Amino acid sequence: MSEVLVIDDETVLARAMVSFLERRGFPSVYAVDGVSAKAMFQREQPRLVILDYKLNEDDGLELLEWILESDPRTQIVMMTGHGDVGVAVRAMKAGARDFIVKPASLASIAAIARDLMLDELGAGLNRTGVERIIGRSSAANSLRTAITGLARPCDRDTRPGVLIVGAAGTGKTLAARALHDASGGMPEGFICVDCTHRREDMGAHLAEMVSRAARGTLVLRHLEHLSETAQGQLLALLDDAATPPSLIATANQYLSPGNGEGLILPGLLYRVQVGWIDVPSLGERTSDILPIADYTASRIARDNGFGRPRLTAEARARLLQLDWPGNVAELVNCIERAMLLQTDGVIDAGHIRPITARCPVDDDVPTLQELELGAIRKALGMAGGNVSRAAGLLGVSRDTLRYRMEKFALSRR
Repeated sequence: MSEVLVIDDETVLARAMVSFLERRGFPSVYAVDGVSAKAMFQREQPRLVILDYKLNEDDGLELLEWILESDPRTQIVMMTGHGDVGVAVRAMKAGARDFIVKPASLASIAAIARDLMLDELGAGLNRTGVERIIGRSSAANSLRTAITGLARPCDRDTRPGVLIVGAAGTGKTLAARALHDASGGMPEGFICVDCTHRREDMGAHLAEMVSRAARGTLVLRHLEHLSETAQGQLLALLDDAATPPSLIATANQYLSPGNGEGLILPGLLYRVQVGWIDVPSLGERTSDILPIADYTASRIARDNGFGRPRLTAEARARLLQLDWPGNVAELVNCIERAMLLQTDGVIDAGHIRPITARCPVDDDVPTLQELELGAIRKALGMAGGNVSRAAGLLGVSRDTLRYRMEKFALSRR
């Protein structure tokens, strides 16, 4: 019996996925259409199915429903095209466990197989280094690659400074900790200073932090808020330190050298911004929403002695529908709240209550053809059926509009 069934009408890709999974310890088989997939599923009884949404003759969503009717315990990952959020939402509502955006790396596919088949509560929860970055999106992979590159051993005790830039809530401090871990730093050597705090004793506080972070990492959170006086004091402390710490600074945007509010003294900026890391927003890593939610819920359950929580299909779909302007921080906050509201270890859609309420996206994302048809009809209506005027509104030539109208069998009215 195989643990994983891959269903994809691209035979070469299906074989590559199976070969890659097999080499990583997951007995796997593949099918290229609905008929062979059903036969293979009944014969192998896999724990995990990786299912392509677009099969030649078959509907991936219908096959998903058939699989879950046959065995509701099966975990299904739906593969969708880039931007197919509507498909992902429908798949979640139908009972899929997760989704992958194609084209996906084979390493990402193997990672999702590993994550979904961890049986024991707490497995995979104690993460260090780049594994602290949850998710399998290309943006998450790029972030891990950037951290690994900057964590390479140096010829000296102090690692070159790194500036980590990203919007509020994206996880800049988490990226800093991952870099510290990956550089071989000890937990007690990771020291953070919140530069937004206006302390009367900031000089003494900085001196204490620099001393504590010796041979470790000093993280300057929101460096742009550190006063010019404090910046000068910090520079002097670093210059005088026998064993200066490695520096990581975080900011919502790239910093500029200079004197004054919001500017960084050139000597400090050049010390901090040798390397840099851009942390993507959650909107750039939609396929990481569910893994982050699952990880957060499981971690909270473990820390509080609960059983492993389960997010219903409706809850998972709801998570994908929201745009998360507060990024990862808001998602984590939402899951923490859901864990307080949940009953009997089940998180339902009603428990998903983000602080920044945004209207969910429509379940059915319109196709390009539907968008084009709607635009042509609207332009013709506004132009009173005049093709030349409608073409002008659409920014195309009259002949082009006539061709599109003939293609879609549209009249002027």
